[in-house]
Amino acid sequence: MDHAHRDLVRQLADDLSWLEDHCRKQPDLAVHTAHLRMAAALTRNVVGPAAEGLPAKPAFLAVVGGAGAGKSTVVNFLLSTVVAEANPQAGYTRHPTAYLPAALSAVWPSYLGFLGPLQRLAKPQPANLDEDVYQVHRVPGVAGDTDPLADFVIWDCPDMTTWASTGYVSRLMEVIGLADVVVYVASDERYNDEVPTQFLHHIVKAGKAVVVCLTKVKEADAEALAEHFRREVLGRLPQTTGESLPPIVTIPQSSLAIRNDPAGQGVAYRVALLNQILALCSTPESTRARTVANAIRYLETASEGLVEVARKDLAELDAWRSLVNAGRADFEQRYRREFLTGESFRRFDRTRDQVLDLLELPGPGKYFSAFFMLLRAPYKFARDFFVKMVTRPPTTGLSEQVVCSTALAAWLDGLQAESLRRSGTHPLWKQITHGFDAGLKSQAHERFAQVFRSFELKETDELDTTARAVPEKLTNNPVLLGVLRVLVLGFDLAAVGLVLWFTIGPNWNWYHLLLIPLAVSFTRQIVELIVRQVVDTGRNRLRNHRESLLKEHLSGPLAAWLAEWPTSGGSSLERLQTVLRRVPQTIRELAAKLRPTPASP
Repeated sequence: MDHAHRDLVRQLADDLSWLEDHCRKQPDLAVHTAHLRMAAALTRNVVGPAAEGLPAKPAFLAVVGGAGAGKSTVVNFLLSTVVAEANPQAGYTRHPTAYLPAALSAVWPSYLGFLGPLQRLAKPQPANLDEDVYQVHRVPGVAGDTDPLADFVIWDCPDMTTWASTGYVSRLMEVIGLADVVVYVASDERYNDEVPTQFLHHIVKAGKAVVVCLTKVKEADAEALAEHFRREVLGRLPQTTGESLPPIVTIPQSSLAIRNDPAGQGVAYRVALLNQILALCSTPESTRARTVANAIRYLETASEGLVEVARKDLAELDAWRSLVNAGRADFEQRYRREFLTGESFRRFDRTRDQVLDLLELPGPGKYFSAFFMLLRAPYKFARDFFVKMVTRPPTTGLSEQVVCSTALAAWLDGLQAESLRRSGTHPLWKQITHGFDAGLKSQAHERFAQVFRSFELKETDELDTTARAVPEKLTNNPVLLGVLRVLVLGFDLAAVGLVLWFTIGPNWNWYHLLLIPLAVSFTRQIVELIVRQVVDTGRNRLRNHRESLLKEHLSGPLAAWLAEWPTSGGSSLERLQTVLRRVPQTIRELAAKLRPTPASP
């Protein structure tokens, strides 16, 4: 295996172990721990060696079962000699022990990651040593090379007593992950205990070859108990399409002499057990190929179920992001209400005056403009005086920065209050609450100050560009400007002509001439209203664009930063998102390497 695949295996095992630990910390996710623990064990002990191309020998046979089920007796029968340390005390066996037949010539596995955290003991120790270790004993063989299990390492495993222990249960799962075939031992008294049955479910889901061994059975009840176990326990296990139920072997309640002589008085029971094991393991190569294929299938199933592991975490993260987005909407609405609505953008008043000045006639025509201006002077004076009398003096509103700073403070206060209210429901909210206590608000204000400077620069540029648009368009288009000037002059002359047309006659009096200043003032008022409408269109366009700038360069970046804050800085949610993204891809890459390519016809 090249270094790239070694790294993939190590990364996948680490990610699965981290997910297991993450689930263990949350009671409602604890149900997933066994699934992830099995996936990590399969990655380390099956997928890794297969990707490295290690030989199929030795095969691994694990003997598992509940407390007092008779596992050590079964181990002795498999080895045809009494070597396993039997003890009636529940939970006595705390770490696994490997027994190597004397005829086994294969080299003991030494690849990186073998059995994960378990370390090999250099000297024999009692089975109740409660540490992450395992022992290896070579057993003097009686049959030598003729032993049917000459190529098997037989593991005596800790009791399947309780899921509560994260110590020896994890050691048990590590060996189960390694195993090519599992002998599940159940006694007559406790053949359907809840915890061992749950373990059996996980073993079958992992695709392990399983042989059930019922011990301490009365010979007269052996067949009936086997049928009952097949129906009530095995019948409820998850089944893979095309696979039959695990075979059942019974070892009746026997005397100490029979248990101490498995190769002699107990040979019938040993042969029955060996027959079922060897039927499942025709050759080491086919056995290991099945183990690898089922491990890959199990990992792919684990990959599909990762969303379930993280569903609550992701739901709470989505709730936080929804809260942030709601605060962002309030921030933008407040900006629109408290600043944009009342902001007149006085720069456009100068734009209006510039456009009106451009419409005046140049050169000799300025005398006409001055004449009409003189005629309009009384009206303009009266109009301005009246507007000044009835209009309130303009009030100075809050500056844009003050409005935004106040809205940001309200936004953050709302987030802090809600996170504090929910802090007891999920670790995410507790993390956010601690973040506020540790200075999250200060960080947000500092970030606001940074993005606001960029926002102001873009605003200033946009204001100048929009305000200059109409005057520059007229200046750069002399033909259009000339046409507009002629139209304005023609409008004034037409007004004067209409007054003279209707007033000159037999009843004409000198005071009829006073209608001329009123007429040209009226035409000027119409021109100013048209210019104001054009300029106000630009003013409203600027308001809308200013709001878009706020969303793009201020509220948007702030909301994105706040929304991602719980998943940054090395937090558990950041690691969770990384793991959820990385694990399926890693499994696909390893599966592509290990799954055999169909031969060409």
